[in-house]
Amino acid sequence: MELKKRLKQEAKFILHRFVLPLVYNRYRSKPTVKGRVVFADSNTDTLPESMRLVYERLSEREDIDIKLCLCDLRKAGLRQKLSFITGFMKEYTRAEYVFICNYFLPVTSCRKKKDTKVIQLWHSCGLLKKFAYDTPDDISPYYRGNVNRNISMITVSSPAVKAVFESAYRLEGIHRKMVRAVGVSRTDVFFDKAYLDRCRDRLFERYPQFQGKKIVLYAPTFRGTAAQARLVGEEHIKALQKKLGDDWAVIMKPHPHIKGAQSNCDIPTPELFSAADVLISDYSSLIFEYALLRKPFVLFMPDYDEYVKSRGFYVDPADFPCEIIKDGEELADSVLRAYGRKAGEDYEQFLRYHMSACDGHATDRILRVVK
Repeated sequence: MELKKRLKQEAKFILHRFVLPLVYNRYRSKPTVKGRVVFADSNTDTLPESMRLVYERLSEREDIDIKLCLCDLRKAGLRQKLSFITGFMKEYTRAEYVFICNYFLPVTSCRKKKDTKVIQLWHSCGLLKKFAYDTPDDISPYYRGNVNRNISMITVSSPAVKAVFESAYRLEGIHRKMVRAVGVSRTDVFFDKAYLDRCRDRLFERYPQFQGKKIVLYAPTFRGTAAQARLVGEEHIKALQKKLGDDWAVIMKPHPHIKGAQSNCDIPTPELFSAADVLISDYSSLIFEYALLRKPFVLFMPDYDEYVKSRGFYVDPADFPCEIIKDGEELADSVLRAYGRKAGEDYEQFLRYHMSACDGHATDRILRVVK
């Protein structure tokens, strides 16, 4: 297994160190197109939620020419992968701005033009589990590139998060300035009452069986790596509906990386927040977005002790305004205790620390870089 990982990283190294720079340099002489904006992602064939508001705002401008470079490389064949990556590199040479929202190694593969800006709309908020160079689950120790090369700005949810990003990405000197606590664009929708009402109405229109129920939203992240994602404790969630009774509905939304995990609703997870009465999650950063609605949540962490040893945290989840449940048999009682709980000062302190830059205007601040 270790040999396979090493060989995979060596192949990536050859591609990014030699092949992609050749493609970029072949088209480098072509002038940058004023107003050309590229949205790029290698985890999905559709526009990621983290990019949507920025995309919509820029689409309204007549001086902006948008190009989408999107592909789910996990599902693509070799020919499709090469076509996607080389296609992006051609667009990269002409772009004035490139927006990404996750690790996207093609942007780091060459020395870019000075008049191209790369903005990292990082997809998660707050601080909990370790990430970036602080854990091999995020960046393999065999990876020999630099995931921050060519990045002009990384947007984060609060000053506390900014400091940890600088450390986790091993940023020093002037490079620390690329991390900006201007807020995370995707969170702006949670300050829009009309949007929240539409989401709620959409859920009950498509799933009338949930109407009039108290709703538990189960939305965990995955364990392991994205390529070998797994779920822990699913059997207790399946038993939860019976324990809570007919007055409740349990909506299951496991992370999409988890193959074979069951979901009973195809509406995107953030669009379910407005209808949820209690959220059950674990190590997922979506708890911070959900918390903007000041609703109760429960952390179900049956593998907590193992997780602390294998990955670890930046902050102690015991300080969060919620219960931590390790024994699945206690989960139903925890949900009942959480239901209707009002957000107190501990909740507000939690939000100030993790989400103070997310106030409904993050997209405005981010787009100030696009003149």
